[in-house]
Amino acid sequence: MKEPDWRAIFLAACDTLPETVTIPFELTPEGQRAERFMRICPEEFRPAIQRARLSNVSAFDRVVKWGGSFPGPCLYGKTDTAKTRAAWKLLYELFVRGNHTFAWFPVKRLVSEFEQYEAKNLADEFFRHYDFFNVLFVDDVDKINWQWEGQAVTLFSFYDWIYRTKKPCITTTNKDRKWWSDKMGDAFARRLFDDAHFSILF
Repeated sequence: MKEPDWRAIFLAACDTLPETVTIPFELTPEGQRAERFMRICPEEFRPAIQRARLSNVSAFDRVVKWGGSFPGPCLYGKTDTAKTRAAWKLLYELFVRGNHTFAWFPVKRLVSEFEQYEAKNLADEFFRHYDFFNVLFVDDVDKINWQWEGQAVTLFSFYDWIYRTKKPCITTTNKDRKWWSDKMGDAFARRLFDDAHFSILF
């Protein structure tokens, strides 16, 4: 009995295959990162951007186009101007499209977590842990508990580390440079607006 011509069979089978195969987005690495992002991103910042409702389109676009290198953007301006929304849109582009890892903090969690490390004499471990991420994001940095002087000291330590190590960081604040200078001094205002970031007014 004659052996089948397996090469001919294989080539004939190949001829029946489509020239291209479309992989479902959710099965691609980008799609899997998008799914993880949606689990992390607060629900209020997930809907599609309605550009007609943005108060400052050019500022929004400038944020979203940042590529992830040091220094990162400090978004400042009045409340309800889409600063945080711009930051989350930027994180989507960096993480989902660019595979940049990130960590984010509402500022109250940043200071409380740092204080927990510091209470155990492990402040360096805090910085080592977060240095692992490509980008950090601190939201509403002016909303610490100003009755506790230690929280202001923590902020200075954090942004001094951002500046010295050239760690890319996104920060949002409702307050301008003068407010920060009056509250924390010129040295901190320089760290926040000039040294650790470039500033974008919303």
